[in-house]
Amino acid sequence: MEYVLEVNDLATYFFMHDYIIRAVDGVDFTLAKGETLGIVGESGCGKSITSMSLMRLIPDPPGKIVDGEVNLKGTDLVKLPEEKMRGFRGNEISMIFQEPMTSLNPVYTIGFQISEVLRLHRDIEKREALSEAARLLKMVGMSDPDQRVHEYPFQLSGGLRQRAMIAIAMACEPSVMIADEPTTALDVTIQAQILRLMGELKDAKDTSIAFITHDLAVIAGFTDRVMVMYAGVAVEDAPVKEVFKNPLHPYTQGLLGSVPVLGVGKLNEDGTRRLLQAIPGTLPDARRFPRGCRFAPRCPHAMKRCWEAEPNMVEVAPGHKVRCYLHHEEVRERKMRNLGAAGRRIAKLQEHDRKKRESKRAREERKESKRDGVS
Repeated sequence: MEYVLEVNDLATYFFMHDYIIRAVDGVDFTLAKGETLGIVGESGCGKSITSMSLMRLIPDPPGKIVDGEVNLKGTDLVKLPEEKMRGFRGNEISMIFQEPMTSLNPVYTIGFQISEVLRLHRDIEKREALSEAARLLKMVGMSDPDQRVHEYPFQLSGGLRQRAMIAIAMACEPSVMIADEPTTALDVTIQAQILRLMGELKDAKDTSIAFITHDLAVIAGFTDRVMVMYAGVAVEDAPVKEVFKNPLHPYTQGLLGSVPVLGVGKLNEDGTRRLLQAIPGTLPDARRFPRGCRFAPRCPHAMKRCWEAEPNMVEVAPGHKVRCYLHHEEVRERKMRNLGAAGRRIAKLQEHDRKKRESKRAREERKESKRDGVS
């Protein structure tokens, strides 16, 4: 299989004054030509930071890609200097951002913002670029494109702004397109139109898409493969049908169990209404992940081993990978990241704080045991 994009051990940290946030902590995945990969997980699990890392758009400081590779057709984007990265960004790899109203520049027309990409990467004249921008707006289903190129973002509806974002992303016919929740703020009708449009463009140009969303119904109908993320790591990666038919990780099972069901499926065998299976608790603090499995504090199947060491991501069936001791015994090796001098200073402060907390907890436990002995 021909892979257009290969991501290996990608790690993106944010170095604050006295702590480090491990937003993405060793993510691996591949994207084949013409394939659509769905990336799911609750808010704060690292989906958008992963996509921003692929585009090299992490604000530095405080963010930094501390480790890993992002190989796009054999070129490692992480190691490219910024000047060369600009030749790839918007050309070979592009992105549809989460909220078009805040992503589009309000003081420039839609036509200018599309033609800017064309003039940068294709080296064409202004008039020709504007004509091409109108053609792209027509391609994404926008009515009266010759007029729309002269309009500003505030003059367009939410659906039209999203179409303009897709036109910008598809302007140079990139090999990889990242869509970060492109249908979140849209109503169901417009959402269906945008998904249909993206599907048609993918088929016409054979573009590979990484599609980030919370909507599992969209994942089921639009993607070929699914990667489930939790607390900065991937916990399951499998073909979309396999994920819905046979989810292996307890977190994936929890996500699917929390989806409302209509019809007879919402009733138990005795006729009573079936309650949603909410996942208890919240995401762990990215400054202090658990020593073992990151889902252990919320997992109904957590064992002693889950608290002691983090499981590795292992292929347990053809094309189906999972990070869970219920399905294999392989432990993930802790890798020392190159944090730099400032990072090592912050990490040392964090370790000092951790020891203080553990010492305080031990003193409280000793006091509690003494009180129990007296009573």
